[in-house]
Amino acid sequence: MTGTTRSSRTTTCYFDSLTTDTADRSRRAFLKGLAALAALVPVERPIVAKPTAGRIDVHHHYQSPAYAQFLSKHPAAGPPVHWTLEADLDDMDGSGTATAILSNFTPPAEGALDERRNLARANNEFVTRLIAGHPGRFGLFATIPLPDIDGCLRELEYALDILKADGVATYSNSGDRWLGDALFDPLWAELNRRKALVYVHPTPADCCRNLVPDVPDTIVEYGADTTRTIASLIFSGTTARHPDIRFIFAHGGGTMPFVIERFLGGTQAEIVPGIVTKGQSPPFTPKQPPNGALYELRKMHYDTAQCSNPVAMSALRKVVPVTQILYGTDYWFRTARETAQGLTTCGVFNVEELAAIERGNTMRLLPRLSHPSA
Repeated sequence: MTGTTRSSRTTTCYFDSLTTDTADRSRRAFLKGLAALAALVPVERPIVAKPTAGRIDVHHHYQSPAYAQFLSKHPAAGPPVHWTLEADLDDMDGSGTATAILSNFTPPAEGALDERRNLARANNEFVTRLIAGHPGRFGLFATIPLPDIDGCLRELEYALDILKADGVATYSNSGDRWLGDALFDPLWAELNRRKALVYVHPTPADCCRNLVPDVPDTIVEYGADTTRTIASLIFSGTTARHPDIRFIFAHGGGTMPFVIERFLGGTQAEIVPGIVTKGQSPPFTPKQPPNGALYELRKMHYDTAQCSNPVAMSALRKVVPVTQILYGTDYWFRTARETAQGLTTCGVFNVEELAAIERGNTMRLLPRLSHPSA
């Protein structure tokens, strides 16, 4: 068929069929209508909460001269890091951190017994001098020389009674023993008697080092080992037997929020109100503590270090109340500025919740911080 069809001949722009003035008026009316319609359509925007003045950082590393010497003598424990007080304070001041609770650890395997005990003592006295020299700026989660239980008991007595430390710091395992192992029972009994704060930081277990070529243990094993030791503490009955210990776990509890169905094994709960989450069915379930695993998880505390992003914070916020989330930066591995920016832009917390995370929740655990000269 030749020629042009009627439909193709008459397909012209509506505006082209009008005079210029009429077309302009029609375009303006058309665009105005679109703008009015767009104003009626809600647009989701991330919540950007205002930062809190006077943040308290519960996950903050340092390096004493004694620790640097220890690492030089025992290279397998890791390389020395060039930590300076001046750079640390600059990072704190540049991001609104009022107080940092400092923590470090004796490596689980390297060093003789007396050497490791001496290192714990040197770490704790070093931080005590920092606290005295900079009132209100620092606190101490004391180093204890795991797996030396006798040495730990002596050091925590000295640190808590003489040095007035804010709590103690432990690794997530010692060798292939996680914190619910019976080896640690005397330590937990004493810390429970004192209603102490216990800060838990991950380290790869002997079983699980260098499992994947070219993937550092920090990528997967840190989160996994934190989850292992939480499970060990809960399902061994340790947290139920010692209910007055106040645990803080690094990095948002590792992978715990993402395997919550396995922690609920044999039970179910409305983790999110109105929605029932059913745990894994027997026989692949551990023995639940008397009040259930979720009760124990919601008693524990979790810091924001290396996880202040929308994915991790959304998951953690659904499993535990905001009251259990504490500000932590992982300085010097990450800056306070990066963590603060993540929390204020992740869209998970409102202004009041952010203030609780960045300061209020830790103030509740450490009321001494309400006194600037403490």
